[in-house]
Amino acid sequence: MASVKQYPHFLFIEVADSSVQDEQGNWTASNVSRKFLSMCREESDGRGAEFQVAGGEYHKATSLIQCPKSCPKVSIGTKVVIANDRDCESVRIEGVCLNFDPAQLHCRLWL
Repeated sequence: MASVKQYPHFLFIEVADSSVQDEQGNWTASNVSRKFLSMCREESDGRGAEFQVAGGEYHKATSLIQCPKSCPKVSIGTKVVIANDRDCESVRIEGVCLNFDPAQLHCRLWL
């Protein structure tokens, strides 16, 4: 009998170091790295839920990410990467968090 994993994918967020000024007053580019946040399950959002973002614009979600209740909160606007592996080499989808809902039994995130 085949077993089914409830959360087969890996949720990462992109984290940027702080930019600093050198002796001449020029800003240095910050390093961006990916931080593992939680296991998850990525599904296409067939409903096409819409969320209002800054400036009054509406963005249509393309994916719904299901996460366990223990998943840390992801702030709206955070760059998110969903991968098939822990090394984040096989990327399924990348996007910006449009909404995060810590529900009673699980958490949901829309890209």
